[in-house]
Amino acid sequence: MKSNMTSFDVFAVGSELNDLIDARLNKVYQVSSNELKIVLNLKEIGKINLVIEAGKRIHTTHYPKPSPTVPSVFAMTLRKYLVNSILQDVRQISFDRIIELKFKKGEDFFLIIVELFGKGNILLTNEESRILAVMHPQRFKIRNLIGREKYTPPPPKLNPFKLSSTELINVVNESKSNLVKSLASNLGLGGLYAEEICLRANVNKNSEKVDIVSANNLLKSIIEIKNEIGSESYIISKIYPFDVVPHPIIKYSDYKKTTFTTFNNALDEFYTTYEVDRIDNIREERFNEKLGIFETRLKDQEDALNKFKSNVKKFKEFGNLIYSDFGRLSNILESITEAKRFFKWDDIIRKINTGKGKNNEADLIKEILPNEGSVIVSINDNDIRLDITKSASQNADFYYNKSKKFKAKIAGADIAISKTKDKIKYILDKGPKSIHIQDNKPKKLIVKEKKWYEKFRWFISSDGFLILGGRDSTSNEILVKKHMSKNDIFVHADIHGAPAVIIKTEGKTVSQNTISEAYDFAASFSKAWKHNLVAIDTYWVNPQQVSKTTEHGEFISKGAFVIRGKRNIGKGKVELAIGIFFKDDIISVFSAPLTSIQNQNKYVVKLVPGRLKSKETAEKVKELLIEISNDSEQIKIKEIPLTDIQIFLPSGGCEVLKRS
Repeated sequence: MKSNMTSFDVFAVGSELNDLIDARLNKVYQVSSNELKIVLNLKEIGKINLVIEAGKRIHTTHYPKPSPTVPSVFAMTLRKYLVNSILQDVRQISFDRIIELKFKKGEDFFLIIVELFGKGNILLTNEESRILAVMHPQRFKIRNLIGREKYTPPPPKLNPFKLSSTELINVVNESKSNLVKSLASNLGLGGLYAEEICLRANVNKNSEKVDIVSANNLLKSIIEIKNEIGSESYIISKIYPFDVVPHPIIKYSDYKKTTFTTFNNALDEFYTTYEVDRIDNIREERFNEKLGIFETRLKDQEDALNKFKSNVKKFKEFGNLIYSDFGRLSNILESITEAKRFFKWDDIIRKINTGKGKNNEADLIKEILPNEGSVIVSINDNDIRLDITKSASQNADFYYNKSKKFKAKIAGADIAISKTKDKIKYILDKGPKSIHIQDNKPKKLIVKEKKWYEKFRWFISSDGFLILGGRDSTSNEILVKKHMSKNDIFVHADIHGAPAVIIKTEGKTVSQNTISEAYDFAASFSKAWKHNLVAIDTYWVNPQQVSKTTEHGEFISKGAFVIRGKRNIGKGKVELAIGIFFKDDIISVFSAPLTSIQNQNKYVVKLVPGRLKSKETAEKVKELLIEISNDSEQIKIKEIPLTDIQIFLPSGGCEVLKRS
């Protein structure tokens, strides 16, 4: 059972928690000796419960525990400094199991620091790292976690994302442990990820030393894992769930997986729902165990059958290929046999290599294996091992016989599979026999789920296409990696720091109108707005042209991409429409290029770069919307919080105009 989070887990959950930036902290509760419940409010989402358990976990939850009637001293201190503060940043410290949440209240900044290793701890500090409150006061040889002391994290380990090949070689080769233990300890990766990295790099985990090739492969595997995070997350189960991971793990490839779109949701279900479900009735447990045995058996039998069929085809083909080039293969075998009488293997190999490229039998030889008494030849891109003590026809017969042996196994495999399927059907039909499972789960909050695209900037084009844009480097990365399909269109403004924009085509032909609207969208949410530009160069490319690596193989910064090939150049107008629409008595705010909604909504005003600050802009927008609405609608518009308008504004000053 997973007891605490790994550094990669912390990296993953920290990236997702950045979606909570600008949330207001409403309340803090200490629900147990090690656990906090923090109630946040984010305008576009509403109330969010964040659970933090020292030494174990941090994630949002749909299963908040009941709040204690009497707050602890620690909770009261946190409330004193943090109630009505705004979350500014979430970051992982030095790729360690430490999360830092930065809050702003007035002109002051405060930090909640969560240590997720060992027994763990939760601290509150000011901006100068002075400890204002600590859940569990502790004294160590090199640092003290007590009030008024300056917070000092543990000595940092090497960051694997920033490690050079030379540095990695030094870490491993100077260690007294083998490779996997060195990665786990010295880089803080833990056992699971140390093994995963070795597997992906195809490097022996028990190696005492590594060379430059192995080091490069190990580092590539680390970056590969990093880039996978942000896609799907999984709860891993045998009989019961025992682990939760933010990306696929090779070691878990054969285990049952429950898929989640976010790591936060996976952690929530794992630590809440699934942990409680461990108390299931023993009859249910035995039922699942028995069923699992036969399901595993069936998978193994089906895999074996597929292998038999594949080998039948492969070895028959090898025999046919030998006869297809019988003359030259016979010459090769006879020549090698004769040469053995007079020459050493090194001389024979050298002579064969010299003869290559002269359009003779030597060109067929890929490798000679003296110790095995065989030669590997390549025929029609098939590597075939030949026994040099046998003739060409004998080698062909060898493969034909192998094909026949595997063919004979197919009938038996079919019978075994049929019996196993019958057994599984019998077990399922019988069922767990009315087993009662007591539901001890905390009550799940019913929250109106946002549509997946609502965490990005978005609008619907005049032709009905969904167009998405990143809000920051993290969402740019997620948008491109997770949500860009091969038929989509990638749009970008030709200025540093512009958002990634994607037109979701769903395989349909996209009009120039939609592309132009995407240009305007990309331009308006770029730095062109701050620079008071009227228009800016933009372009679109296909997804296949978008990459995370340079020509030298180096990965670029988060949210940035390399574009290869021809760019389809356009021009994006730096202007937006912002307005409201009514549906089922609910009023919603939106922003989009003016052309996309000019014939669809009458409650719209126009924004261009100007001097009004965010709050002033929101006030002016609200004023004009009230002006163009009728009496009954004005009441609802007046109730719109300014913050609900501000979130849809571009970064920079604005001028608000009536739509012409």
